[in-house]
Amino acid sequence: MKRSALLLVAMFVLGAIIAACGASEPQVVEKIVEVEKVVTEQVEVPVEVVKEVEVEKVVEKEVEVEVEVVKEIEVEVEKEVVKVERIEVPVEKIVEVQKIVEKEVEVVRSNLGEAPDLAAAVAAGTLPPVWERIPSQPMIIPTLQDGIGEYGGTVRRFYLGPADGCNFFRLSRASLARFSQDGFSFIPSVARGWEVSDDGKEWTFFLREGMKWSDGDDFNADDFAWQYDNVITNEDLNPTPPFFLKIGTEVGSISKVDDTTVKVTFPIPNFLFLEIAAQADEACYGNNSWKNVPWAPSHYMEQFHIDFNPDANALAEDAGFPDWTGLFDNKGQINLNPEKPVITPWTFTNTLTEPVVFAERNPYFWAVDPAGNQLPYLDGIQLTLSEGGTEVGTLMAVQGDIDMQGRHIQLDQYTTLKQGEEQGGYSVKTWPTFAGSDVAFFFNMSLPGPTGEAIRIKEFRQALSLAIDRSAIREIQFLGLGDIRQGVPKPGHPHYPGDDIAKLRTEYDPDAANALLDTALGADARDSEGWRTINGERIVMGITVTDAFGTWPDAAQVVRRAWEAVGVKADVNTTTRTLHFTRWQTNQWAVMVWNEDTAGFTFSSIGKRATPGGGGGPPLTRSAWGGVFVGGWAVVVWNEDTAGFTFSSIGKRAPEGAGSFHAPGCAQWLVDPEGENAFPCAEESLTLLEMHKRGPGLPSVERNALGKEIYRTIVENQYNIGIVGLSPMVQGVIVTKDTLKNVPDEAGNDWPLRTPNTGFPEQWYFSAQ
Repeated sequence: MKRSALLLVAMFVLGAIIAACGASEPQVVEKIVEVEKVVTEQVEVPVEVVKEVEVEKVVEKEVEVEVEVVKEIEVEVEKEVVKVERIEVPVEKIVEVQKIVEKEVEVVRSNLGEAPDLAAAVAAGTLPPVWERIPSQPMIIPTLQDGIGEYGGTVRRFYLGPADGCNFFRLSRASLARFSQDGFSFIPSVARGWEVSDDGKEWTFFLREGMKWSDGDDFNADDFAWQYDNVITNEDLNPTPPFFLKIGTEVGSISKVDDTTVKVTFPIPNFLFLEIAAQADEACYGNNSWKNVPWAPSHYMEQFHIDFNPDANALAEDAGFPDWTGLFDNKGQINLNPEKPVITPWTFTNTLTEPVVFAERNPYFWAVDPAGNQLPYLDGIQLTLSEGGTEVGTLMAVQGDIDMQGRHIQLDQYTTLKQGEEQGGYSVKTWPTFAGSDVAFFFNMSLPGPTGEAIRIKEFRQALSLAIDRSAIREIQFLGLGDIRQGVPKPGHPHYPGDDIAKLRTEYDPDAANALLDTALGADARDSEGWRTINGERIVMGITVTDAFGTWPDAAQVVRRAWEAVGVKADVNTTTRTLHFTRWQTNQWAVMVWNEDTAGFTFSSIGKRATPGGGGGPPLTRSAWGGVFVGGWAVVVWNEDTAGFTFSSIGKRAPEGAGSFHAPGCAQWLVDPEGENAFPCAEESLTLLEMHKRGPGLPSVERNALGKEIYRTIVENQYNIGIVGLSPMVQGVIVTKDTLKNVPDEAGNDWPLRTPNTGFPEQWYFSAQ
């Protein structure tokens, strides 16, 4: 009977996660469903442990909803039981329902499993029993593909150096909520549930009672309050508020309600905070990574803080730092300080500066599989430095020396990797990007001079889109994979503007392009060599590109030839990633090539769509990718990878922040009109920015309508040009060892989703067969 009950629980949880993958927009917990805890003596009696739960629906329009409800289950109880929460979501896709109902199932404590090395430590008396190490309501992480796993083994990956922290943190991370496998929904994580006030100003998060840090100390609301009171609001440590607490120019606050309840309060409505909270982790942020989460191990960090240790400056001096703030920064970074307690699945054993870096299992990790086995299954993660860059790393994969890797595996190596599958004992999967365009051409709407004047003519930009033969780029640079499209969210996303917009001006029509250019500039506006001019000056579309994620330089050359075929002179400069962004920041380029990978995170990441500004920070700041930006090109090539995250990644769409893809000179002008690289904003750029900034304060129905309007505006005005999207070009070619199980065939692939975290690395395992 015991085995049958556990099987039922496993089936129940797996069914729910499949249902979750069908959700069409992020879901929000509005109410916690209380289920009475059942505690028995050590007797064998049947006990009803899961009861039918009435599901409340909160809808803003009539929607038919199917919800799976688990009814009575008999469990043979041997000892005291612990409640384990899981989430049930509607089966059908719903756009306007913002509701998750939590259920609880019972896991028998005596049946909780753990890794053999941890069991040995328990037997030796050096580690508490597993039921004392996990919370009373641990997270259940469903097993994918291959089912309940086996303990043991270390996943081998390659990395490119100390700045490549994403390589580890995308696998081993923790956030208040996390994204589902497909990226469309939110599920509980550190917080077991949440609710938001009607006005969107107050978010309440419910923590897991009995949760621990990796050193066994209690993790609770005090760790949130301490981080807010002593780090986030301490100007010596943190002169700029962390991004996850900002809403426009306002900043939220964090407070403790009780040991397991935390409240985040904003002075203005912020209905988008859950989307931000799911991205607030320690991934890829360099020296400020530990400030991008709302908690800290206060019991450990106090020793380095001057307010708690009068000798903190002396400690800092002994360690070679000028004062306590430098030492505090250093000790806060787990990539530099493996001794810092964590709540992530794995923790470093040496620093992210060495040729081979190891991370080991966190013995107090707070999640279990559906059968009650503590996760993660894997003993650890190993990162081996590839001094020869991505080429040598790919060779390691072909030789079978890599167990799981998508980062730094480029699409042009796909054929080579496929040919080596059998000999290398691995398989190649493809995870298409979540939305947007995997290579996109961003016009600099704030470029000075004649070329900038041409760029600010709508018909000029539209013509350059029609001049491109995207099918040729798709067949050659994308190996026939992906969809020809503009940089908008994917179908099914609540901000998807429709097929007509996604495909607008994506056809190859040089005749129409020439006609539009004649209209925009004048048919006779050409110089002695036949190149098109404006006010008697030749237009030169300087394109800057890097090969960071694929064959972008080749795509840029195809576009150059297409534009020159309709009379517009273009130059392509392929450079390093750092110099690429340097040119961008100083407002000297015409076009930049990158990806639009945040389409769908519309209102929390706008830099690729509009000009950031209005308190966004100093004019010269470091980007998320590193490097201070200075520049000299009219066009920058990147991918439009933030489409679909319309309000969480606005820098690719609007003039928001110094790293704006839309108009960097305008973004700087909004901060300092007298700045060296500032350029007055066009009215349309300011309108686009205002649209983005309205989003977080709107309820979902209005916000979704505004999201569609934003993408329609961007594409109709052709502020950037999408080429091919929904392909595996950017971190979507996944090499997995055949013995590594539970790696899904497909998962949400995007920067805000922290790919491959959507594949739930906690439940990966090596098969003994």
